[in-house]
Amino acid sequence: MTEAKREEQIEREAAEWFTLLHSGEADAEIRSAFETWLHGSRAHKIAYREFEQVFRDLEFVAPEAGVDVDAFLGRKPRGIIDGLFALVRRPVLAAAAASALVTVLVVAVLYVQGWPHVVAPTEPVMAESGASELFTQIGEIREIALEDGSVVTLGPASRIQAEFSGRRRHLVLLEGEAFFDVVSDPERPFYVTSQDTLVRVVGTQFDVKRSADIVHVSVLEGVVEVLKPSDIVGVIETGDTASVPKQVLMAGERVSAARRVALPEIRQIEQAKPGAWRHGRLAYEDASLAEIIADMNRYSEQRINIATSEVGDLRSTISFDTEDMDEVLTVIAAIHPVTIERSRGGAVTLRRRDRR
Repeated sequence: MTEAKREEQIEREAAEWFTLLHSGEADAEIRSAFETWLHGSRAHKIAYREFEQVFRDLEFVAPEAGVDVDAFLGRKPRGIIDGLFALVRRPVLAAAAASALVTVLVVAVLYVQGWPHVVAPTEPVMAESGASELFTQIGEIREIALEDGSVVTLGPASRIQAEFSGRRRHLVLLEGEAFFDVVSDPERPFYVTSQDTLVRVVGTQFDVKRSADIVHVSVLEGVVEVLKPSDIVGVIETGDTASVPKQVLMAGERVSAARRVALPEIRQIEQAKPGAWRHGRLAYEDASLAEIIADMNRYSEQRINIATSEVGDLRSTISFDTEDMDEVLTVIAAIHPVTIERSRGGAVTLRRRDRR
């Protein structure tokens, strides 16, 4: 076999692996086989990196393979144009990626041209001392000025309860998502509670999202403690966190805390910065379709349903503007084995594509 033929075969194998890993059919055995192939030679790594990098460079959608490819590819970020030229120079990769790339390019062009933001925040609203409940409607983003000078930006279809006293600052995220810009006050720590997770800061900028049975915490600036105390009220009353299991997050880090489960490891944020949704952009890293669709439903009156848990469990790393949900659904259908069904009333349902 000539060198050119060998290179072409490796590129075709890379394309096939990419397609399989993002088809929704990949299990542990397939991922293990992929890692064995990838480690087989340096040429394998280069070919797969060139193929996958194009989708990452588009900065709109990058489906997650379920394996830590970056760790051993030594991937270096490039510009969108460089990525596209690299693809053109490799005709085998270009042919394999064409159908998915066309869909992504349409959406990417819309993004570059600049979609408008979801909803402009309202004027800041002063939250009074004592206990008060604040909320937003679907598609509404609201800035709330607290009595200590801190500002909470409440995402669409979200709800918080605030309780301020001379000794503590405490907010409970009951639904949705909120971004916190906290004024420093070492004598009065700032606490955010959601489900069985407690967040403690002195002064910083961070985001908290409640998604089904998971609380996502990500940090834009400063230091944030994420805890799982057995007695949340007691910890807030005493301020004693020394013996409580915790993760300490720095800027650019996140953690996803599942209910009644120990805190997982901290992860680096690879997609949009925490709180990017305030400017009309949502970003996910290895998130389930159930989580992604639930968030989309908070931004639009058009209801999107998931037919089965099997569809909801499909995972993606994806980033998009919130203005045009129809384009997002088109991309989801392109990278996952699902179909889009629309009812006369405007509702949308995602169903598993028939296996043929």
